[in-house]
Amino acid sequence: MISDRVLGAYASIGTLPPAEQADWYRRLAGEDGITTFEIPLLAGLPLPREVVEALADLSASLVVTLVAQWATSGQENPAYGLSSVEEQSRRAALLDAGTVVQQCVALSWRGIRVRNLTVHTGQRRGRDIPHAISFYRSLIELDRSLGALLPECALAVEVTDCLPVDHPIPFPAAKKASLPVPLLIETLTSVNGDTSPQRPVSLVINWGRLLVNGDRPLAVIDEILQSPVPLGGVILSGAGSSADGFMDSHNSHLDPDSGFSADDFRLCAAMLEANRQAVFVGMKCSAKKGEDELPVADTLSAQTDLLLAV
Repeated sequence: MISDRVLGAYASIGTLPPAEQADWYRRLAGEDGITTFEIPLLAGLPLPREVVEALADLSASLVVTLVAQWATSGQENPAYGLSSVEEQSRRAALLDAGTVVQQCVALSWRGIRVRNLTVHTGQRRGRDIPHAISFYRSLIELDRSLGALLPECALAVEVTDCLPVDHPIPFPAAKKASLPVPLLIETLTSVNGDTSPQRPVSLVINWGRLLVNGDRPLAVIDEILQSPVPLGGVILSGAGSSADGFMDSHNSHLDPDSGFSADDFRLCAAMLEANRQAVFVGMKCSAKKGEDELPVADTLSAQTDLLLAV
């Protein structure tokens, strides 16, 4: 069943001045009643004061994603990540994640609920099993820290694209992850066997990143729903079409080449509603449409129309 609606408005408004971003959050809450948002946090870079003030005034809930952290740091150090087989790089990623947890604690003091902290593996730099072992160790440590500092926040892992290193689409438009879905399920099953059963680590799906990976999103969602690992949420977006395949740019269903349509949304929502698990459904779409860019108002309106139809 669908438990909540989440909007990643930042994908459309993130380049606007902070005051304008804050105005959009207030407008989305006032006009559409949406107060749960996906937001990226970067280590050492707090949210703008204006955005924090707006979220606090709205008593908003957040799904905090660290995927942008791994993509940014991964451009400087390809070994960076929670599944890194290089211990120094793994510890660096853990330290950054801990810094973000501290930001989440500060937001909670303002009355902003952080419902999920969503991490991912980091890039492939070795064989699968060593990556899985490193990821297991990182998740155990991070979950322990999160449970002590922010017990109401659930840890989640986002499934991202794991194309081979020699694929023509460059990082970070592709190739962000070291582990495919079956190994993520196996790893998280082990993690959840060694953590609190009341706070299992879940998987979160981003439709567009599955497209980048060449997967069939509905099939992957069903695979997770049938697995021992809970599905925490599904963030819906498309991807950018190119001659070499899809790129991770969150194009909306308004782009006919994005690989994501309103019908896809409805099929996904129906699958989630028919299942007993409580899963959030969200959208995160940029204003991109091929080589063009849509007005922010059009992009957000199209997303909220779909979300409100659930």
